[in-house]
Amino acid sequence: MQQLDCTKLELAAKILGAARELTLATVRADGSPHASTINFACEDLIIYAAISIDGGKAHDLGRDARVALTVNAPCDKWSEIQGMSIDGRAAFITEPAELSFASALLLHKLPDYARIITEPDILPWPGMLFIRITPERVALLDYTRRFGHTDTFDLREAS
Repeated sequence: MQQLDCTKLELAAKILGAARELTLATVRADGSPHASTINFACEDLIIYAAISIDGGKAHDLGRDARVALTVNAPCDKWSEIQGMSIDGRAAFITEPAELSFASALLLHKLPDYARIITEPDILPWPGMLFIRITPERVALLDYTRRFGHTDTFDLREAS
């Protein structure tokens, strides 16, 4: 597998910066996958999101931290498709400094949150949990290079 060099990191940052949503797959209690769309913000390749405290994702992540996700930069035609898929681990954020950091990232990227969160200064936001997704494997899809072009990186090998 290749090294995740500066050029690839720039493409990943471009994709993550341009997208507002990603599709997150969690593992249900019966072992089956469940995918749903969520808003997110990120710092480098670390992804932060707020999810419902009593939703399926929270229950799934409480049992099994493994996740997979896809995210795509907006484009007008298939030859411009740039996206990524990530396999990684999710964790509930409980430390106050990281809760504050995640909240600030989300509010900056998604200012609409300020209209729906009744008390944004209470962390985590009422009725919600913050999660951090740490990538373990990243696949960058770049149709601008050619149809289906994908570069795959195992970030566990880099550690």
